Amino acid sequence: MSSTRETWKSNLGFVLAAAGSAIGLGAIWRLPYTMGQNGGGAFILLFLLLNFVVGVPLFMAELVLGRSGQRGTVSCFRRFAATGSMWVAGGWLAAAAALLILGWYCVVAGWGIHYTLMALVDAFAGKSADQVAQLFHAFRASGLLNVLFQSLFLLLTALIVSRGLAAGIERYSRVMTLGLFAMLLCLVLYGAMLPGFAQAVRYIFVPNWSAITPATVLEALGLALFTLSLGYGPIITYGSYMKPSQNIPQTSLIIGVANFAVSLLIAMAIFPLIFSFGFAPTAGEGLVFQILPFVFEQLPMAMLLCVLFFALLIFTSLTSAISFLEVLVTNCMDLLNWSRQRSVWVGCAAAFVVGLPTALAPSGNLFGLWPDIYGKSFLETSNVVINWLTAFAALITSLFVGWHLPNHIRHEGFCSGSHWGKLYVAWLWCVRVVVPFAVSMILSWHCGLFEPFLRAF
Repeated sequence: MSSTRETWKSNLGFVLAAAGSAIGLGAIWRLPYTMGQNGGGAFILLFLLLNFVVGVPLFMAELVLGRSGQRGTVSCFRRFAATGSMWVAGGWLAAAAALLILGWYCVVAGWGIHYTLMALVDAFAGKSADQVAQLFHAFRASGLLNVLFQSLFLLLTALIVSRGLAAGIERYSRVMTLGLFAMLLCLVLYGAMLPGFAQAVRYIFVPNWSAITPATVLEALGLALFTLSLGYGPIITYGSYMKPSQNIPQTSLIIGVANFAVSLLIAMAIFPLIFSFGFAPTAGEGLVFQILPFVFEQLPMAMLLCVLFFALLIFTSLTSAISFLEVLVTNCMDLLNWSRQRSVWVGCAAAFVVGLPTALAPSGNLFGLWPDIYGKSFLETSNVVINWLTAFAALITSLFVGWHLPNHIRHEGFCSGSHWGKLYVAWLWCVRVVVPFAVSMILSWHCGLFEPFLRAF
Protein backbone atom coordinates (compact mmCIF):
# COMPACT_ATOMS: atom_id res chain seq x y z
CA MET A 1 0.00 0.00 0.00
CA SER A 2 1.26 3.46 -0.88
CA SER A 3 2.38 5.33 2.21
CA THR A 4 0.74 8.54 1.00
CA ARG A 5 -2.58 7.07 -0.09
CA GLU A 6 -5.56 7.98 2.07
CA THR A 7 -7.79 5.33 3.62
CA TRP A 8 -11.31 5.42 5.00
CA LYS A 9 -11.37 6.66 8.59
CA SER A 10 -14.12 4.23 9.58
CA ASN A 11 -15.96 1.28 8.10
CA LEU A 12 -19.27 3.12 8.57
CA GLY A 13 -17.92 6.05 6.58
CA PHE A 14 -16.91 3.73 3.74
CA VAL A 15 -20.25 1.87 3.79
CA LEU A 16 -22.23 5.12 3.65
CA ALA A 17 -20.01 6.54 0.89
CA ALA A 18 -20.27 3.35 -1.21
CA ALA A 19 -24.00 3.10 -0.54
CA GLY A 20 -24.38 6.75 -1.51
CA SER A 21 -22.53 6.08 -4.76
CA ALA A 22 -24.81 3.13 -5.52
CA ILE A 23 -28.04 4.89 -4.54
CA GLY A 24 -28.24 7.60 -7.17
CA LEU A 25 -30.48 8.78 -9.98
CA GLY A 26 -30.75 5.16 -11.11
CA ALA A 27 -32.88 4.44 -8.04
CA ILE A 28 -34.92 7.62 -7.72
CA TRP A 29 -35.37 8.56 -11.40
CA ARG A 30 -35.02 5.39 -13.47
CA LEU A 31 -36.41 2.67 -11.17
CA PRO A 32 -40.01 3.94 -10.79
CA TYR A 33 -40.80 4.23 -14.50
CA THR A 34 -38.81 1.08 -15.38
CA MET A 35 -40.71 -0.86 -12.75
CA GLY A 36 -43.99 0.63 -13.96
CA GLN A 37 -43.28 -0.51 -17.51
CA ASN A 38 -42.24 -4.04 -16.51
CA GLY A 39 -44.84 -5.60 -14.28
CA GLY A 40 -44.51 -3.97 -10.84
CA GLY A 41 -43.94 -6.62 -8.17
CA ALA A 42 -42.67 -9.25 -10.60
CA PHE A 43 -39.98 -6.84 -11.76
CA ILE A 44 -39.04 -6.07 -8.15
CA LEU A 45 -38.53 -9.78 -7.44
CA LEU A 46 -36.32 -10.15 -10.51
CA PHE A 47 -34.40 -7.04 -9.49
CA LEU A 48 -33.94 -8.52 -5.98
CA LEU A 49 -32.65 -11.83 -7.35
CA LEU A 50 -30.26 -10.29 -9.86
CA ASN A 51 -29.08 -7.66 -7.38
CA PHE A 52 -27.65 -10.43 -5.17
CA VAL A 53 -26.76 -13.14 -7.68
CA VAL A 54 -25.01 -10.89 -10.20
CA GLY A 55 -24.65 -7.38 -8.75
CA VAL A 56 -23.18 -8.15 -5.32
CA PRO A 57 -20.55 -10.68 -6.59
CA LEU A 58 -19.37 -8.14 -9.19
CA PHE A 59 -19.40 -5.45 -6.48
CA MET A 60 -17.06 -7.67 -4.42
CA ALA A 61 -14.84 -8.25 -7.46
CA GLU A 62 -14.44 -4.52 -8.05
CA LEU A 63 -13.60 -3.94 -4.38
CA VAL A 64 -11.06 -6.78 -4.45
CA LEU A 65 -9.41 -5.31 -7.56
CA GLY A 66 -9.39 -1.80 -6.08
CA ARG A 67 -7.97 -2.79 -2.69
CA SER A 68 -5.38 -5.08 -4.26
CA GLY A 69 -4.30 -2.45 -6.79
CA GLN A 70 -4.39 0.61 -4.49
CA ARG A 71 -4.74 2.85 -7.55
CA GLY A 72 -7.30 4.29 -9.95
CA THR A 73 -9.08 2.14 -12.51
CA VAL A 74 -6.39 2.21 -15.21
CA SER A 75 -3.46 1.62 -12.86
CA CYS A 76 -5.27 -1.21 -11.05
CA PHE A 77 -5.46 -3.16 -14.30
CA ARG A 78 -1.90 -2.19 -15.25
CA ARG A 79 -0.54 -3.44 -11.93
CA PHE A 80 -1.65 -7.01 -12.59
CA ALA A 81 -1.43 -7.13 -16.41
CA ALA A 82 1.56 -7.39 -18.73
CA THR A 83 2.84 -4.21 -20.39
CA GLY A 84 0.65 -3.37 -23.36
CA SER A 85 -1.97 -5.92 -22.34
CA MET A 86 -5.50 -5.46 -23.68
CA TRP A 87 -6.80 -6.03 -20.15
CA VAL A 88 -5.99 -2.40 -19.38
CA ALA A 89 -8.84 -1.44 -21.71
CA GLY A 90 -11.17 -2.28 -18.81
CA GLY A 91 -9.71 0.56 -16.75
CA TRP A 92 -9.86 3.03 -19.64
CA LEU A 93 -13.46 2.06 -20.48
CA ALA A 94 -14.50 2.57 -16.85
CA ALA A 95 -12.84 6.01 -16.75
CA ALA A 96 -14.43 7.03 -20.06
CA ALA A 97 -17.86 5.88 -18.87
CA ALA A 98 -17.43 7.80 -15.59
CA LEU A 99 -16.67 10.99 -17.53
CA LEU A 100 -19.66 10.56 -19.86
CA ILE A 101 -22.01 9.72 -16.99
CA LEU A 102 -20.82 12.68 -14.92
CA GLY A 103 -21.46 14.91 -17.94
CA TRP A 104 -25.17 14.15 -18.27
CA TYR A 105 -25.59 13.45 -14.55
CA CYS A 106 -24.78 17.04 -13.64
CA VAL A 107 -27.36 18.28 -16.11
CA VAL A 108 -30.18 16.05 -14.79
CA ALA A 109 -29.17 16.72 -11.17
CA GLY A 110 -29.26 20.42 -12.04
CA TRP A 111 -32.92 19.92 -12.90
CA GLY A 112 -33.36 18.91 -9.26
CA ILE A 113 -31.86 22.24 -8.10
CA HIS A 114 -34.13 24.09 -10.53
CA TYR A 115 -37.23 22.23 -9.31
CA THR A 116 -36.32 22.82 -5.68
CA LEU A 117 -36.17 26.54 -6.42
CA MET A 118 -39.52 26.35 -8.25
CA ALA A 119 -41.06 24.61 -5.25
CA LEU A 120 -39.72 27.28 -2.89
CA VAL A 121 -41.35 30.05 -4.94
CA ASP A 122 -44.57 27.98 -5.27
CA ALA A 123 -44.33 27.95 -9.08
CA PHE A 124 -46.62 24.91 -9.40
CA ALA A 125 -49.57 26.43 -7.51
CA GLY A 126 -52.80 26.45 -9.51
CA LYS A 127 -51.25 24.69 -12.50
CA SER A 128 -52.96 21.81 -14.30
CA ALA A 129 -51.07 18.59 -15.06
CA ASP A 130 -50.52 19.75 -18.64
CA GLN A 131 -49.27 23.14 -17.49
CA VAL A 132 -46.78 21.54 -15.07
CA ALA A 133 -45.53 19.31 -17.89
CA GLN A 134 -45.21 22.37 -20.12
CA LEU A 135 -43.03 24.04 -17.47
CA PHE A 136 -40.57 21.18 -17.86
CA HIS A 137 -40.51 21.50 -21.66
CA ALA A 138 -40.04 25.28 -21.39
CA PHE A 139 -37.14 24.79 -18.99
CA ARG A 140 -35.48 22.21 -21.27
CA ALA A 141 -35.79 24.67 -24.15
CA SER A 142 -33.78 27.23 -22.17
CA GLY A 143 -30.16 26.31 -22.76
CA LEU A 144 -28.76 28.98 -20.47
CA LEU A 145 -30.87 27.86 -17.50
CA ASN A 146 -29.77 24.27 -18.02
CA VAL A 147 -26.12 25.33 -18.16
CA LEU A 148 -26.57 27.48 -15.03
CA PHE A 149 -27.92 24.65 -12.88
CA GLN A 150 -25.49 22.15 -14.45
CA SER A 151 -22.65 24.45 -13.35
CA LEU A 152 -24.03 24.90 -9.83
CA PHE A 153 -24.29 21.17 -9.29
CA LEU A 154 -20.83 20.53 -10.73
CA LEU A 155 -19.40 23.23 -8.45
CA LEU A 156 -20.96 21.57 -5.38
CA THR A 157 -19.47 18.24 -6.44
CA ALA A 158 -16.02 19.76 -6.99
CA LEU A 159 -15.98 21.53 -3.62
CA ILE A 160 -16.62 18.24 -1.82
CA VAL A 161 -14.09 16.14 -3.78
CA SER A 162 -11.40 18.83 -3.57
CA ARG A 163 -11.36 18.44 0.23
CA GLY A 164 -10.02 14.90 -0.08
CA LEU A 165 -11.23 11.53 1.12
CA ALA A 166 -11.80 11.95 4.85
CA ALA A 167 -12.65 15.67 5.06
CA GLY A 168 -14.63 15.71 1.83
CA ILE A 169 -16.06 12.49 0.39
CA GLU A 170 -16.41 10.50 3.62
CA ARG A 171 -17.71 13.35 5.76
CA TYR A 172 -20.30 14.65 3.31
CA SER A 173 -21.37 11.20 2.11
CA ARG A 174 -22.09 10.24 5.71
CA VAL A 175 -24.32 13.29 6.21
CA MET A 176 -26.06 13.10 2.83
CA THR A 177 -26.67 9.35 2.85
CA LEU A 178 -28.17 9.42 6.35
CA GLY A 179 -30.21 12.47 5.33
CA LEU A 180 -31.36 10.59 2.25
CA PHE A 181 -32.71 7.73 4.38
CA ALA A 182 -34.44 10.17 6.75
CA MET A 183 -36.16 12.12 3.95
CA LEU A 184 -37.18 8.94 2.20
CA LEU A 185 -38.76 7.51 5.33
CA CYS A 186 -40.71 10.76 5.81
CA LEU A 187 -42.08 10.49 2.26
CA VAL A 188 -43.02 6.81 2.75
CA LEU A 189 -44.84 7.60 6.01
CA TYR A 190 -46.70 10.41 4.30
CA GLY A 191 -47.59 8.13 1.39
CA ALA A 192 -49.00 5.58 3.86
CA MET A 193 -51.76 8.07 4.70
CA LEU A 194 -52.89 8.49 1.09
CA PRO A 195 -55.84 6.59 -0.44
CA GLY A 196 -53.63 5.02 -3.09
CA PHE A 197 -51.27 3.38 -0.59
CA ALA A 198 -53.06 0.01 -0.48
CA GLN A 199 -53.13 -0.16 -4.29
CA ALA A 200 -49.42 0.74 -4.40
CA VAL A 201 -48.57 -2.01 -1.89
CA ARG A 202 -50.44 -4.58 -4.01
CA TYR A 203 -48.71 -3.34 -7.14
CA ILE A 204 -45.25 -3.54 -5.54
CA PHE A 205 -45.57 -6.78 -3.56
CA VAL A 206 -48.03 -8.88 -5.61
CA PRO A 207 -46.19 -10.14 -8.71
CA ASN A 208 -47.86 -9.98 -12.10
CA TRP A 209 -46.04 -12.87 -13.73
CA SER A 210 -47.84 -12.40 -17.05
CA ALA A 211 -45.88 -9.17 -17.53
CA ILE A 212 -42.53 -10.97 -17.39
CA THR A 213 -40.74 -11.45 -20.70
CA PRO A 214 -37.08 -12.13 -21.54
CA ALA A 215 -36.73 -8.38 -22.15
CA THR A 216 -37.98 -7.74 -18.60
CA VAL A 217 -35.32 -10.04 -17.16
CA LEU A 218 -32.59 -8.23 -19.09
CA GLU A 219 -33.98 -4.84 -18.06
CA ALA A 220 -33.88 -5.90 -14.40
CA LEU A 221 -30.32 -7.14 -14.83
CA GLY A 222 -29.17 -3.89 -16.42
CA LEU A 223 -30.82 -1.85 -13.67
CA ALA A 224 -29.21 -4.00 -10.95
CA LEU A 225 -25.76 -3.25 -12.37
CA PHE A 226 -26.54 0.45 -12.91
CA THR A 227 -27.92 1.09 -9.42
CA LEU A 228 -24.84 -0.51 -7.81
CA SER A 229 -22.47 1.79 -9.79
CA LEU A 230 -20.82 -1.19 -11.48
CA GLY A 231 -18.78 -1.00 -14.67
CA TYR A 232 -17.73 2.63 -14.52
CA GLY A 233 -15.15 2.80 -11.78
CA PRO A 234 -16.51 4.22 -8.49
CA ILE A 235 -16.41 0.91 -6.64
CA ILE A 236 -12.89 0.06 -7.84
CA THR A 237 -11.81 3.57 -6.81
CA TYR A 238 -13.47 3.42 -3.40
CA GLY A 239 -12.03 -0.07 -2.92
CA SER A 240 -8.54 1.33 -3.44
CA TYR A 241 -8.97 3.35 -0.23
CA MET A 242 -9.96 0.31 1.87
CA LYS A 243 -7.81 -0.95 4.73
CA PRO A 244 -6.76 -4.64 4.83
CA SER A 245 -8.88 -5.01 7.97
CA GLN A 246 -12.14 -4.08 6.25
CA ASN A 247 -14.50 -6.94 5.39
CA ILE A 248 -15.27 -6.92 1.67
CA PRO A 249 -17.92 -9.70 1.56
CA GLN A 250 -19.84 -8.33 4.54
CA THR A 251 -19.63 -4.74 3.33
CA SER A 252 -20.79 -5.71 -0.16
CA LEU A 253 -23.78 -7.58 1.22
CA ILE A 254 -24.74 -4.64 3.43
CA ILE A 255 -24.60 -2.27 0.47
CA GLY A 256 -26.56 -4.72 -1.70
CA VAL A 257 -29.28 -4.84 0.97
CA ALA A 258 -29.22 -1.05 1.33
CA ASN A 259 -29.48 -0.60 -2.44
CA PHE A 260 -32.52 -2.86 -2.66
CA ALA A 261 -34.13 -1.39 0.47
CA VAL A 262 -33.80 2.17 -0.84
CA SER A 263 -35.15 1.11 -4.24
CA LEU A 264 -38.14 -0.44 -2.51
CA LEU A 265 -38.69 2.61 -0.30
CA ILE A 266 -38.56 4.90 -3.35
CA ALA A 267 -41.26 2.78 -5.00
CA MET A 268 -43.34 2.94 -1.81
CA ALA A 269 -42.91 6.72 -1.69
CA ILE A 270 -43.79 7.40 -5.33
CA PHE A 271 -46.49 4.89 -6.30
CA PRO A 272 -49.02 5.89 -3.58
CA LEU A 273 -48.84 9.41 -5.03
CA ILE A 274 -49.34 8.11 -8.57
CA PHE A 275 -52.27 5.82 -7.74
CA SER A 276 -53.98 8.36 -5.46
CA PHE A 277 -54.47 10.71 -8.42
CA GLY A 278 -55.19 8.17 -11.14
CA PHE A 279 -51.95 8.41 -13.12
CA ALA A 280 -50.56 5.38 -14.91
CA PRO A 281 -47.46 3.79 -13.34
CA THR A 282 -46.01 3.48 -16.85
CA ALA A 283 -45.70 7.23 -17.32
CA GLY A 284 -42.06 7.02 -18.39
CA GLU A 285 -39.04 9.22 -17.76
CA GLY A 286 -41.19 12.33 -17.28
CA LEU A 287 -42.71 10.81 -14.13
CA VAL A 288 -40.46 12.66 -11.67
CA PHE A 289 -40.35 16.08 -13.32
CA GLN A 290 -43.70 16.32 -15.11
CA ILE A 291 -46.20 14.42 -12.96
CA LEU A 292 -45.01 14.46 -9.35
CA PRO A 293 -44.90 18.29 -8.98
CA PHE A 294 -48.58 18.40 -9.98
CA VAL A 295 -49.39 15.57 -7.55
CA PHE A 296 -47.59 17.29 -4.67
CA GLU A 297 -49.59 20.45 -5.34
CA GLN A 298 -52.84 18.59 -4.67
CA LEU A 299 -51.73 17.49 -1.19
CA PRO A 300 -51.51 19.21 2.20
CA MET A 301 -48.06 20.72 2.85
CA ALA A 302 -47.48 20.85 -0.91
CA MET A 303 -44.45 23.13 -0.80
CA LEU A 304 -42.75 21.13 1.97
CA LEU A 305 -43.33 17.83 0.19
CA CYS A 306 -42.06 19.11 -3.13
CA VAL A 307 -38.95 20.67 -1.59
CA LEU A 308 -38.31 17.50 0.41
CA PHE A 309 -38.57 15.27 -2.66
CA PHE A 310 -36.28 17.34 -4.88
CA ALA A 311 -33.80 17.82 -2.03
CA LEU A 312 -33.78 14.02 -1.84
CA LEU A 313 -33.01 13.91 -5.55
CA ILE A 314 -30.13 16.37 -5.10
CA PHE A 315 -28.69 14.36 -2.21
CA THR A 316 -28.82 11.08 -4.13
CA SER A 317 -27.26 12.78 -7.14
CA LEU A 318 -24.43 14.35 -5.14
CA THR A 319 -23.39 11.14 -3.36
CA SER A 320 -23.07 9.46 -6.76
CA ALA A 321 -21.53 12.39 -8.64
CA ILE A 322 -18.67 12.75 -6.16
CA SER A 323 -17.78 9.09 -6.75
CA PHE A 324 -17.80 9.59 -10.55
CA LEU A 325 -15.55 12.63 -10.24
CA GLU A 326 -13.26 10.73 -7.88
CA VAL A 327 -12.74 8.13 -10.63
CA LEU A 328 -11.36 10.88 -12.88
CA VAL A 329 -9.37 12.48 -10.07
CA THR A 330 -7.57 9.29 -8.99
CA ASN A 331 -6.67 8.45 -12.59
CA CYS A 332 -5.25 11.94 -13.17
CA MET A 333 -3.28 11.76 -9.90
CA ASP A 334 -1.91 8.29 -10.70
CA LEU A 335 -1.20 8.65 -14.42
CA LEU A 336 -0.16 12.32 -14.63
CA ASN A 337 1.13 12.88 -11.10
CA TRP A 338 -1.19 15.88 -10.68
CA SER A 339 -2.30 17.31 -7.35
CA ARG A 340 -5.84 16.60 -6.16
CA GLN A 341 -6.88 20.22 -6.67
CA ARG A 342 -5.66 20.32 -10.25
CA SER A 343 -7.22 16.93 -10.99
CA VAL A 344 -10.58 18.02 -9.58
CA TRP A 345 -10.86 21.20 -11.61
CA VAL A 346 -9.61 19.64 -14.84
CA GLY A 347 -12.04 16.75 -14.32
CA CYS A 348 -14.89 19.21 -13.73
CA ALA A 349 -13.98 21.19 -16.83
CA ALA A 350 -14.02 17.99 -18.91
CA ALA A 351 -17.37 16.92 -17.41
CA PHE A 352 -18.82 20.38 -18.08
CA VAL A 353 -17.84 20.25 -21.75
CA VAL A 354 -19.12 16.68 -22.12
CA GLY A 355 -22.42 17.69 -20.50
CA LEU A 356 -23.03 20.76 -22.68
CA PRO A 357 -24.78 18.88 -25.53
CA THR A 358 -27.23 17.36 -23.03
CA ALA A 359 -27.88 20.81 -21.56
CA LEU A 360 -28.16 22.70 -24.86
CA ALA A 361 -29.52 20.26 -27.44
CA PRO A 362 -33.24 20.61 -26.56
CA SER A 363 -32.97 24.39 -26.97
CA GLY A 364 -31.89 23.95 -30.59
CA ASN A 365 -28.67 25.89 -29.94
CA LEU A 366 -26.50 22.79 -30.26
CA PHE A 367 -27.19 19.64 -32.27
CA GLY A 368 -30.76 20.81 -32.88
CA LEU A 369 -31.30 18.22 -35.63
CA TRP A 370 -29.91 15.36 -33.54
CA PRO A 371 -33.31 13.67 -32.87
CA ASP A 372 -34.24 13.90 -36.56
CA ILE A 373 -30.98 12.25 -37.61
CA TYR A 374 -30.53 9.63 -34.88
CA GLY A 375 -34.13 9.05 -33.82
CA LYS A 376 -33.29 9.73 -30.17
CA SER A 377 -32.51 12.79 -28.08
CA PHE A 378 -28.86 13.49 -27.33
CA LEU A 379 -29.40 12.33 -23.72
CA GLU A 380 -30.94 9.05 -24.88
CA THR A 381 -28.14 8.53 -27.43
CA SER A 382 -25.40 9.18 -24.87
CA ASN A 383 -27.04 6.72 -22.48
CA VAL A 384 -26.91 4.03 -25.16
CA VAL A 385 -23.17 4.67 -25.58
CA ILE A 386 -22.69 4.60 -21.80
CA ASN A 387 -24.60 1.30 -21.54
CA TRP A 388 -22.19 -0.26 -24.03
CA LEU A 389 -19.10 1.10 -22.26
CA THR A 390 -20.22 0.02 -18.78
CA ALA A 391 -21.31 -3.43 -19.97
CA PHE A 392 -17.94 -4.06 -21.65
CA ALA A 393 -16.06 -2.67 -18.63
CA ALA A 394 -18.08 -4.90 -16.27
CA LEU A 395 -17.42 -7.94 -18.48
CA ILE A 396 -13.67 -7.25 -18.64
CA THR A 397 -13.53 -6.68 -14.87
CA SER A 398 -15.29 -9.95 -14.05
CA LEU A 399 -13.07 -11.93 -16.43
CA PHE A 400 -9.92 -10.16 -15.24
CA VAL A 401 -10.61 -10.73 -11.54
CA GLY A 402 -12.01 -14.22 -12.05
CA TRP A 403 -9.46 -15.65 -14.47
CA HIS A 404 -6.38 -13.41 -14.75
CA LEU A 405 -5.74 -11.98 -11.28
CA PRO A 406 -3.20 -14.22 -9.47
CA ASN A 407 -5.03 -16.61 -7.18
CA HIS A 408 -3.14 -15.59 -4.04
CA ILE A 409 -3.92 -11.90 -4.72
CA ARG A 410 -7.59 -12.66 -5.37
CA HIS A 411 -7.92 -14.97 -2.33
CA GLU A 412 -6.19 -12.51 -0.02
CA GLY A 413 -8.27 -9.63 -1.38
CA PHE A 414 -11.50 -11.49 -0.68
CA CYS A 415 -10.57 -12.97 2.71
CA SER A 416 -8.50 -10.16 4.29
CA GLY A 417 -10.35 -8.77 7.30
CA SER A 418 -13.18 -11.26 6.81
CA HIS A 419 -14.45 -14.45 8.44
CA TRP A 420 -16.42 -15.29 5.30
CA GLY A 421 -13.65 -17.25 3.60
CA LYS A 422 -15.92 -20.28 3.09
CA LEU A 423 -17.85 -18.23 0.51
CA TYR A 424 -14.76 -17.71 -1.63
CA VAL A 425 -15.36 -20.68 -3.96
CA ALA A 426 -19.01 -19.78 -4.53
CA TRP A 427 -18.10 -16.14 -5.13
CA LEU A 428 -15.34 -17.09 -7.56
CA TRP A 429 -17.75 -19.28 -9.53
CA CYS A 430 -20.20 -16.37 -9.77
CA VAL A 431 -17.45 -13.99 -10.95
CA ARG A 432 -16.04 -16.47 -13.45
CA VAL A 433 -19.31 -17.84 -14.87
CA VAL A 434 -22.54 -16.16 -13.70
CA VAL A 435 -21.51 -12.51 -14.06
CA PRO A 436 -19.88 -12.88 -17.52
CA PHE A 437 -22.89 -14.84 -18.74
CA ALA A 438 -25.33 -12.22 -17.42
CA VAL A 439 -23.39 -9.28 -18.87
CA SER A 440 -23.02 -11.11 -22.18
CA MET A 441 -26.81 -11.42 -22.25
CA ILE A 442 -27.11 -7.65 -21.90
CA LEU A 443 -24.65 -7.08 -24.73
CA SER A 444 -26.40 -9.66 -26.93
CA TRP A 445 -29.72 -7.99 -26.21
CA HIS A 446 -28.36 -4.59 -27.26
CA CYS A 447 -27.01 -6.19 -30.43
CA GLY A 448 -30.51 -7.40 -31.31
CA LEU A 449 -29.56 -11.09 -31.25
CA PHE A 450 -32.63 -11.91 -29.15
CA GLU A 451 -35.07 -9.90 -31.27
CA PRO A 452 -36.68 -12.86 -33.11
CA PHE A 453 -37.04 -14.72 -29.81
CA LEU A 454 -38.47 -11.69 -27.98
CA ARG A 455 -41.10 -11.17 -30.70
CA ALA A 456 -42.43 -14.63 -29.91
CA PHE A 457 -43.43 -13.31 -26.49
